[in-house]
Amino acid sequence: MCGFVGMFKNAPLENEERDLITRMSQAIAHRGPDEDKALNFERLSIAFRRLSIIDLEKGSQPFEYGDRYVGIFNGEIYNYRDLRAELIKEGYTFETNSEIEVMLTLFSIEGERFINKLRGMFAFCFYDKEKNTVMLGRDPFGIKPLYYMHREGRVSFSSESKAFYLDPSLDKTSIDKTQLQHYFTYQYVPEPSTLHPEIKILPAGHYMVCDFSADCDVRVERYYTPTFRPQKSDDFEKKAELLRRTVEKSVEYHMISDVDVGTFLSGGIDSAVITATASKLNPGIKAFTVAFGVKEYSEIDEASGIAEHLDVEHIKLVAGLEDFKRAFDKVVYHLDFPMADPSTMAIYLICEEAARHLKEVLSGEGSDELFGGYRVYNETLTSSKIYSLPKLVKTPLNWLSRVLPDKVKGKQLLYRGTTPLSDRYVGNAFIFDEESKRSILKTFDPSVHFTDVTRDIYRDVQGLPGITQMQYVDMNTWLRGDILVKGDRLSMAHSLEVRVPFLDKEVFELASTLATEEKLSHGTTKYIFRHAFRDLVNEETVMRPKLGYPVPVRKWLRRELYDWAKDIIVNSGADEYIDKKEALRLLDAHRDGSEDNYRKLWVILVFLRWHSLYKASYLG
Repeated sequence: MCGFVGMFKNAPLENEERDLITRMSQAIAHRGPDEDKALNFERLSIAFRRLSIIDLEKGSQPFEYGDRYVGIFNGEIYNYRDLRAELIKEGYTFETNSEIEVMLTLFSIEGERFINKLRGMFAFCFYDKEKNTVMLGRDPFGIKPLYYMHREGRVSFSSESKAFYLDPSLDKTSIDKTQLQHYFTYQYVPEPSTLHPEIKILPAGHYMVCDFSADCDVRVERYYTPTFRPQKSDDFEKKAELLRRTVEKSVEYHMISDVDVGTFLSGGIDSAVITATASKLNPGIKAFTVAFGVKEYSEIDEASGIAEHLDVEHIKLVAGLEDFKRAFDKVVYHLDFPMADPSTMAIYLICEEAARHLKEVLSGEGSDELFGGYRVYNETLTSSKIYSLPKLVKTPLNWLSRVLPDKVKGKQLLYRGTTPLSDRYVGNAFIFDEESKRSILKTFDPSVHFTDVTRDIYRDVQGLPGITQMQYVDMNTWLRGDILVKGDRLSMAHSLEVRVPFLDKEVFELASTLATEEKLSHGTTKYIFRHAFRDLVNEETVMRPKLGYPVPVRKWLRRELYDWAKDIIVNSGADEYIDKKEALRLLDAHRDGSEDNYRKLWVILVFLRWHSLYKASYLG
């Protein structure tokens, strides 16, 4: 787990550009405190920050392979030992036990196609001196980040976008108004875009080839598409057993390390399975749990019961309002761009605590997307009967669902049942609708619609069951833009590596075959997954619904955080984007209980604080 920056140009680099790379590397020093190293060539400058996990003595980067290839790499390749053994059989020799040497060996043999052999989380930059080309690549699910800026004749890249803000030629005041509008729906900006019009993120499952030998060609290719092909098995128990073996094997691969590994433990089934499986491989493993000191927002008791049942060391962190306030600016800064998920506060604090004990933890992200775990997926069953009604009946029911007051029971069921999935579901979060955005955003453009992001995604899964379509949308939006962003940035803020065993190609291949009734059944979500691991933990844990790092923002914004939030709104410098009067109205309505606006307020507050931090306090 590390970080890197670099610049590749179709002309010799100037001294100022090489100096910029040095400063960009310093901006992401938290990603790799163990080593700092750079290499300069006539047209390429790269710098690497290392957090030592594998081959502590010889795994230094940038790595030069022969006289032709140079590489830098962030992440972990879990099958690198298998690949290394195969290459040795073919006569290749190795000087280190590192992943990067295996990757560059494969690259020298197979070129771009080598990326298909990798099983893991990664972002990399490989330089071919002979061809004068650079290949940038990112893992299939987007676990590891890779940002880039492409200007005429120059490509710069970084593990975190904050590094680009040190470039004096970058207009720091520039904001992509279309993406700002999408942020207010999604609570993040969906990739490959960011809130800055010049900064992009290489999409998950893609690689980029920069060829400056001739016409400065930059080519982006997709090499991996998570394809769902649901098929009900005639032997449910056999399929459940195979699922369990596949997950257990993935956990085993994800524990390959030369340092101690821990786990994050909540009160739910995902982290319980990870912790239980990992503890069999390492009985001395540590499990970490965070909660805020408000009972209804705490999973500590449930997590303690799981830890006791598994007989693992349990480290508990109970945070309070002052911890929340202390962490807020740091969370906003480290997330790079606005991402308004309140759980980020809990994740930042538990990563901070875990980093005091070790360098690496396992976490349960991805299980809900792969196995159908979100409660919202149940709506495909409850609303299907209404959706099957004749259009003549559905049309007036749809109108009724739009004019009924929000508090009327059944309003949402009517709306879901009479509205096509592709017109209403954009992933696990939907904050501001178009009318609400018109009220809060001074830059609102009626020609921009939230479905602009998901239209092509739905086209890929047309004709598949509703839950499968929702999973695919979540994998391409919510998982990449929210779940994995907060997991990477907030762990690396503390130089901590987080590994996610569920987001593995082999696990996905099996999960992709699950039928609807194997995911939604017996009154619960991801039924076959719960069934496969039912003997590891008690029945209560197996059936417990997901909470997901709950934070008492809803409660605190009514009293404890009211003045704090009002101060952010009143003193913000983003008047050209946000209608302060409407923002304050939302805050007051939330305080008096007439409206539940905490999610909308959090989107506003995070954007306003990001705007202040990135344009003043941190980057000037």
